[in-house]
Amino acid sequence: MKKIFLLANVLLVSTSTFAFTDNYYASVKVAYTDQKAKSMDTSLRPGIGQFVAGDDKQHVTTPTIALGYDYQNNWRTEVEYSFEKDFEYTSGSTTFPTSFNHHKVKTQSMFLNAYRDVEVYENVSLFGSVGLGVAKVKSSGWQGNETRQYASNTDTNLAYSIGAGVSYNPIQQVNVDLGYRYVDLGKVESGMNVFNNARGLQDEQMKAHLEKNEFYLGVRYKF
Repeated sequence: MKKIFLLANVLLVSTSTFAFTDNYYASVKVAYTDQKAKSMDTSLRPGIGQFVAGDDKQHVTTPTIALGYDYQNNWRTEVEYSFEKDFEYTSGSTTFPTSFNHHKVKTQSMFLNAYRDVEVYENVSLFGSVGLGVAKVKSSGWQGNETRQYASNTDTNLAYSIGAGVSYNPIQQVNVDLGYRYVDLGKVESGMNVFNNARGLQDEQMKAHLEKNEFYLGVRYKF
């Protein structure tokens, strides 16, 4: 993840050398994150009846930091890092209704975002955004009780986002942003079961497709 951050910053700096003005900015966002684990029914848990849905949504507050460049032509780009957050999702089966899988995931991401600003009133702009990046997700968990563990696994996925919002420029160097974005973090999976199951096999594995909706408040400062 550190190497990705350094590479993204090099790309951002090299791109901005074509501009003649210093319009770098730093940004801090706080996002209300609604993250959902879809496709948990694709998990490997053979011979135990039908899939039973459990808790497939988690809500957290996620901080992010970014370094960007405003090209002064209604376009800007930034490199944004989203700090690691913990989530836990559950699912079960009809044969063992009280023996739920607990899929624990830790997510962090790095994105290169592009924004298009459209001024609608003095000091007020609407914007659209798209982002492409890398999500690093560590999966682990247990079944029934915490002594029955799954092996951990880390997935590094290509991720993308799309969003929109409104920006207010109260003073020359500061913008306050209020926005929404959809983020797809890709498919993740745990390792296989470490515990002994009824079949005496290591043939169980938790899987999910992570997506999130974020409503965020951010502040940009030009320097």
